[in-house]
Amino acid sequence: MEQKKARAVEEPAWLMCDDALTEVFRRLPARALAACRLVCKSWLSVLTDPHFIHEHLGRSQQKLLLFANDRVSDRLLTVVLADDIKSMYQLWRPAASRSVFVHNSCNGLLCLGDSTGAVEVLNPTTGESLMLPMPMYTAGSSQFSSCNWHCLGFCPKTREHKVVHFYPGAHIDSFKVRCEIYTIGAGFWRQVGSFRGAPTDRGVHVNGTVYYLTKFRYIASSRINCLNLETEKFDEMVLPPRKSYGGHCSLTELEGKLCLLVVDGVLEGPRRTLDILMLSSDDKQSWTPRYHFYLPWFMHSCYFTPKHTLFHDGKIWVQLLARNLYCFDPTSSSEELTIAWPELEFPFSTHTFIESIVPLRKDYFIKQIQ
Repeated sequence: MEQKKARAVEEPAWLMCDDALTEVFRRLPARALAACRLVCKSWLSVLTDPHFIHEHLGRSQQKLLLFANDRVSDRLLTVVLADDIKSMYQLWRPAASRSVFVHNSCNGLLCLGDSTGAVEVLNPTTGESLMLPMPMYTAGSSQFSSCNWHCLGFCPKTREHKVVHFYPGAHIDSFKVRCEIYTIGAGFWRQVGSFRGAPTDRGVHVNGTVYYLTKFRYIASSRINCLNLETEKFDEMVLPPRKSYGGHCSLTELEGKLCLLVVDGVLEGPRRTLDILMLSSDDKQSWTPRYHFYLPWFMHSCYFTPKHTLFHDGKIWVQLLARNLYCFDPTSSSEELTIAWPELEFPFSTHTFIESIVPLRKDYFIKQIQ
């Protein structure tokens, strides 16, 4: 009888201890939690729980990440966090490989690719990586080939990370583009259907949906194709009338919403401008002009939109060319971009980034989300 009473007293004490420990973990940065996973099995169990990981992601602060291949060894990757401390660290890849580039980032994971079409998912915070099986179709020539473009996204309802890959149909003149998806932890690619119109860029992931601007052969269309990561069904949206946005455009994500970047101007005319139109969350049809600023003079003859345009710390960050990073302060009266980072000696790509402990090792995927 006395032993039962003792157990009844001990169990609440253990529960209180676990709750207090979990609360401490919630307040620690991801890099510290990555080290805590190695202490004991009970800590590992807490820190690999999908609910805890998702909650910790919601508390994490967004940072600006500069990604570059090391100039000496292809097995080294350099990651710079452009925050107040400007921390820089290098990651050693487990096997020698060609230079890689970043398709996109999502929840602290980077989707990497190379010119062969290989895909790797990397968590720079924990150092874990996952090499995906080769997609069913690759171009095997250049990172700029649409056959080698992938996009990493996250489904909030199922809490699954998925890599989306579009590739052309069987006939080279066909307007059909096929789609395959790799769910992290599944181990294989799945074909999920096809749609009309080839993607013009790697795509943008916003709140569980992947968006692509499309083209038919070499002619840009007025459509945006959408892939819902939960249902894995396709839909389409129409761009605003061309007279309302003028020149060359691309898609990006700012402030958690889908945005249209529009570069306007002519070759021999005045300076080119960049307009940012934001999609309404309510009807998914209305585009509202959000930001407008001038591009530097050396951009007057560049017929493209900046591919890396990000919102961070209340400012718009724009990467122009391979080594220049600029920012625009919406609270300022000026419509000019200012230099945000000294020109680096090596080319880099810019991404918004959250340090996280999202796992990539296979044994972490045993747990099922209720």
